[in-house]
Amino acid sequence: MMRRVFLIFSFVLATSFDLVSQAQNQAPAVPAEEVPPVLSVPKDYRYNARGRRDPFVNPVPAKVAVVPPPVKRPPGLKGVLVAEAQIAGVVTSKEPSMTVVIIAAPGAKTPYFARVGDQLYDAVVKRITMSNITFTVTGPTGDAKTPRDIVRRVRPNPGEDK
Repeated sequence: MMRRVFLIFSFVLATSFDLVSQAQNQAPAVPAEEVPPVLSVPKDYRYNARGRRDPFVNPVPAKVAVVPPPVKRPPGLKGVLVAEAQIAGVVTSKEPSMTVVIIAAPGAKTPYFARVGDQLYDAVVKRITMSNITFTVTGPTGDAKTPRDIVRRVRPNPGEDK
């Protein structure tokens, strides 16, 4: 008796599994065009902020590097900035108008010789002594708001700017 109940029960279970698998195989198939891709947004979706920020937009704007166009400087001594100029030495004479400062510029193959009144890109040589050279900064076009003097030493002490 027990054996019959067991056989009937196992027969019912086997047929129910067959019916379930057939139902799953016969489920209506969705066409491939209608299945949205993973992580897609519907075409008509719009984010409603209601006072909140959109969580998918970066709140920190990307920095845009503004690079000014390169300035074409004139050749020679007139194209050297005071900050780039290195004082190589001073040649003195008994006559003050013959005193010359030797200026080395980066990228220049030969040094430049400047006298009082000679123009650099952003300054004019104002005074030349044995230990100091004084430049008056005027700006590249000569229209500085407040001209100022820069004193550069011929032989700077250790730790001073050259």
